[in-house]
Amino acid sequence: MFGQTTERGRRGLTVIELLLAISLLAVVVGTLAALAQAVQTARQYSQCNGGAVEEARMVLARITRTAQGAHANPRFPGFLVVTEQMGPWRFPDTLVVWRPLDEAADPAGLPRFDELVVYCPDPEGPERLIELTVPKDHRVVPPPEDLAAWRSAVRAMQRAAKSQRVELTRLVHTAVVAGSANSSRRAAVRFERRLRPSDEEWAEYQAGSRGWEDLSWAQSIYGPQTGLSQVWLRMEMQLVPRDTTGALRRPIPFFGSAALYYLVQR
Repeated sequence: MFGQTTERGRRGLTVIELLLAISLLAVVVGTLAALAQAVQTARQYSQCNGGAVEEARMVLARITRTAQGAHANPRFPGFLVVTEQMGPWRFPDTLVVWRPLDEAADPAGLPRFDELVVYCPDPEGPERLIELTVPKDHRVVPPPEDLAAWRSAVRAMQRAAKSQRVELTRLVHTAVVAGSANSSRRAAVRFERRLRPSDEEWAEYQAGSRGWEDLSWAQSIYGPQTGLSQVWLRMEMQLVPRDTTGALRRPIPFFGSAALYYLVQR
């Protein structure tokens, strides 16, 4: 009397639907794989950079502490930057600090070599930044304006058997000097010194063409017989994190500064 109903089974996926599902699954798997790779790369990058950051902090803190404890006078204002010239390129990568262990041998004159602390790239491996001292060398150093004599003096200190070296880091980025005949590499280290009053202003004052009150005293602090002089140091170095390759092997720049103040008598 009544028609008999038949239950129809669930329809399966068509070929097109199956291909779409497989494609979507492949996209999801690929995205998860890329995300996992990115997390792994970020972790490796963070670990490597963290080591370089800590090393840079240690190096900059050590140089800053030495510079801020320097002895200074008008003849030798605490520290000196010794530059090297290669063709058109200038490399201010050597810092000389007057830091006697006790009282300076000649507080109003020039330092002795054994009172100096030198920071420079190692000539045998520019990726190493070293701290250099020469104990028991009581000779008087050249005047600051004689940079040629200072270059020779620094080279002699680097070669001297009695020199004491402390390796601060071996992560310094190096690069080939463009146009150099022997493809020599230089360290990415830079020091810059500024004086207030400047050497030019002081020379003009001594020549009588500039007044005492017209000198650029630090914070404009001066009196009839004394003035406050400032020596400012800027430091820059690039370190390459260890155990990095490919795109991760990129130099990271680090910066630091220090200032030294001393009174100048008229």
